[in-house]
Amino acid sequence: MFYGWWIVIASVFSNGTGGAIHWQGFAVFFLPVTESLGLSRFQTSLVFSFARLENGLMGPFTGYLIDRFGPRWMAFFGSLMVGIGYIVLAMTDTYYQFLFVYIAVISFGASTSFMQASMAVLNTWFIRRRGLVMGINAAGMRGGAAIFIPTLGWLLSIYSWQAVSVGIGLMMIFWVAPFALTYRSSPERYGMLPDGDTRAMRAAAERAAGRGGAFRTDQAWGVKEALRTSAYWLLALATTLRLGVTSAIQLHAIAIFVWKGESAVAGAAMLGAVSAIAIPIILLMGWLSDRVARGPLLFASYSVSAVGLLLLNYVEGTIPVFLAFAMFAPAQASASVNWSLVGDLFGRRNFATLRGLLAPMYNGATVVTAAGAGYMYDRTESYTIVLLGGAVLLFGAALTFFVLKPPTRSIDRPASDTPVAT
Repeated sequence: MFYGWWIVIASVFSNGTGGAIHWQGFAVFFLPVTESLGLSRFQTSLVFSFARLENGLMGPFTGYLIDRFGPRWMAFFGSLMVGIGYIVLAMTDTYYQFLFVYIAVISFGASTSFMQASMAVLNTWFIRRRGLVMGINAAGMRGGAAIFIPTLGWLLSIYSWQAVSVGIGLMMIFWVAPFALTYRSSPERYGMLPDGDTRAMRAAAERAAGRGGAFRTDQAWGVKEALRTSAYWLLALATTLRLGVTSAIQLHAIAIFVWKGESAVAGAAMLGAVSAIAIPIILLMGWLSDRVARGPLLFASYSVSAVGLLLLNYVEGTIPVFLAFAMFAPAQASASVNWSLVGDLFGRRNFATLRGLLAPMYNGATVVTAAGAGYMYDRTESYTIVLLGGAVLLFGAALTFFVLKPPTRSIDRPASDTPVAT
């Protein structure tokens, strides 16, 4: 079997455990931590917001390190740091201690492990099947969320959040971190080609790049060269709008369910069920995005999710609320297609760096939207404004993806980078 598929399997298990718990599990801790430390929802939201701000500031640096030194050890030591951080987090008993450990240790480790490193290595090992493997990777995270979010909700109804945090830390160290050791820098370094192709297959795929509007190529763009294109900044705008909304809604999801009259345990179960619903959507979109243009596909996904946020304001009852929130699943399911565009537009060589340079923008937006959602609830005791504003911004992301076109080089401007040597 082509070794790239072993990397896919390892990434699925790593992100399905570590990524799912870290990036989506905070929603389950949100109310217990708020009540235990006597905080307002705005204060608890700030923890998540500052963590995303830290991730944004570190994004360009960690992206460069992954491109420079490879994803294996960055992911391994990052996972160990996350595990140690969760164990230390259980020993905190003040807001500022909690804030420091979560940001300086856990979030710092997560910025190099999980999705950042795994997407970089998958983008290097696959081109023709990039959308599919990115989708499988994202489905692994959603599958993990479908399992762990309801489980964490149940555990937190029995044990303290501190005890659950220690368990998470041990899992990160002894289960998640070893998967990173399977990562390898590039197929060419081991005498292979992306996707396990022969040279003839690779040449045919390169000739077919761009047909039917499904633009994707293995041409290597330099970082400065990419930053001079309008395509990069449109991609940055669309990604920022998309993540600003989805991160805030994900953080406050269980609190939104409680606002709509559900219990916290039921909210965790429904959030896990929506993650389960997202899995086949992710796989379908990953497969489909390798065959059609990704921009219009993203337009359709985020438009549906924007309508779901609008409906969530007005429906009542467990089933209508769940169905309205389930319409948000395509927004969660489309993330892998969004990240595949980075490789499609600018090649493999500087993927992690170019993706990392997006981090200050979309994480900065997350700081505002996640903390702003908590502030608005504290002031109004309602998520109405949050959901309406989120729907507008998400539709703006949909339109931006729709108009995004591939960059073009001037005929007299040579590429500033060359593809990875065979």
